[in-house]
Amino acid sequence: MTETRPSYTAHGIPDLLDLLPALFGFTPRQSFIAIATHGESRRFGFRLRMDMPLVADVGEAATQVAAHLRRQDPDGVVLVAVTDRGTAADALMVAVMAELAELPVLDAVRTDGESFWSYRSGRPGKSVPYVSRCSPAVVGAVVGGMQILPDREALVARFAPVAGARKTAMAAATEEVLGLALRELSETPRADLGVAGIARIQPIVDAHAEGRQLSDTDLATLAIWVSSVGVRDEVWALMRRDTAEATLGLWTAVAQSVVEPFEPSVLCLTAFAAWLAGDGTQALIAVERALSVEPGYSMAQLILRTLDSGFSPDLWDGFDAMPND
Repeated sequence: MTETRPSYTAHGIPDLLDLLPALFGFTPRQSFIAIATHGESRRFGFRLRMDMPLVADVGEAATQVAAHLRRQDPDGVVLVAVTDRGTAADALMVAVMAELAELPVLDAVRTDGESFWSYRSGRPGKSVPYVSRCSPAVVGAVVGGMQILPDREALVARFAPVAGARKTAMAAATEEVLGLALRELSETPRADLGVAGIARIQPIVDAHAEGRQLSDTDLATLAIWVSSVGVRDEVWALMRRDTAEATLGLWTAVAQSVVEPFEPSVLCLTAFAAWLAGDGTQALIAVERALSVEPGYSMAQLILRTLDSGFSPDLWDGFDAMPND
């Protein structure tokens, strides 16, 4: 089933600034944001967020931002600095615009949460008072099921290891289904693992798609089955851009419940779904957690290279489309 995403029109800089939490799932602070736009309607596509660099690191940061944007083949770009560090923001904004001289910069603005400054002249203009409000985009995102978090740290906490009573419950659920799952996996010929795994987990995936709450047993079953590389890769290969947000919702639920040693594959599937949905920040957080658990996990390393390269999720068409270096 193809997802239909709501559309919103920003009628000015305040609307643009109010849209940021819905774009990233949290309220950016001390951040530099770049957005690729496409077509006459200036549809938002790829977006990135980086921590505001020190003034001494502005040149390197500007080169990195520009390289990522160029790989998206955009028709225009939007640049936003969310910070009270005016000197660093001014230097970075000017440097990025210079790097992107061949592209139309549709908007370039800095805000400290109380005022904003436009760079349409190439330099910061006059301060304009700004009061953040609950925009239709944020309301729509929340109604659609998105949780708007207060900051990036809260997003990191979303992928923290399961702990306390929740860990105890999930360990028990995992132990309950582990024996049968391992026996089924061991009795399945290697060449048939992918198909067999999809058949085994599809009823759980369908239940989630229908809005039913998954049980601890369901979550544990998913985590155990995708720990098999053959099953994991089949799930991975079936991911599609037009259903990425629903897929992300499923694997985020599993990632928030998975216990060791089943974390890496679940976190990587979550990271890839986030990237495919255009959420690079969440993808990076999930893949960094996977690497913290198992530094040599090859899928995590590949996803990290994909994020570092700025490879566009619009180009995903199976494994052959992935960057190799």
